[in-house]
Amino acid sequence: MSKFLLEVKNLSYNIGKREILKDISFNVESGEIVGIIGPNGAGKTTLLKSINGIVEITEGEVLYNKKNIRDYEKKELAKNISFMNQNTNIAFDFSCLDIVTLGRYPYLKKFQEYGSEDRKKAEEYMRKTNTLNFKDRMIGELSGGERQRVLFAKTLTQESDLILLDEPTASLDMKYENELFSIVSNLKKEEKSVIAIIHNLRVAIKYCTRLILICDGKIVGDGTPEEIIIEENLKNIYGIEARVYKNQYNQELDFCIL
Repeated sequence: MSKFLLEVKNLSYNIGKREILKDISFNVESGEIVGIIGPNGAGKTTLLKSINGIVEITEGEVLYNKKNIRDYEKKELAKNISFMNQNTNIAFDFSCLDIVTLGRYPYLKKFQEYGSEDRKKAEEYMRKTNTLNFKDRMIGELSGGERQRVLFAKTLTQESDLILLDEPTASLDMKYENELFSIVSNLKKEEKSVIAIIHNLRVAIKYCTRLILICDGKIVGDGTPEEIIIEENLKNIYGIEARVYKNQYNQELDFCIL
């Protein structure tokens, strides 16, 4: 039996004649924290949406536990794969506790309403994400960064084994960015896997076990941070001159832009 939780095989996605993703293939094991990096417009968000079945791929297949995601019922797939969108706008102004409790939706039977156990789960993950103090506030009252933290709590409340995060810290300051990814890193202990789109390369280096570098809809690098964050990639993919080195204070990989 395959050891891979997720298998992406020869995935391509086109809009008309325009190729957005081109022959993408990679596998993810349980407990991996995979960072998807690359310049704007590389196809990173489309890739996450393809994995979760939000967009219909043109070619290839996505297997979760050896089963094509197309063969999963909607709720069954949601129990296994959760997706946090980068868009924090919410049409209806619910309380934050109600928003986080929505993460329990895949576990409800037909016509079943959310119960006390669902709310306990929601409060548990709000506590873990330091958002419990928002529970009685309306989501529309919060800043973009605060909404992002609440939606992260909702994603964790879904309790899936594969978590997809699309720029989960785009609106967060350094403190909460590191706090969120510390939580993500600890998910390894639970054998959960995370695939996260990350623009802050230092955060990607610090918290990811593996990086997949995408440019123009293709994978151009897949490996450890040390293998991917190299001067050649920073120049050829990001268009910046940089020096990559080990930080003298913590001996972690680092870089400076020249």
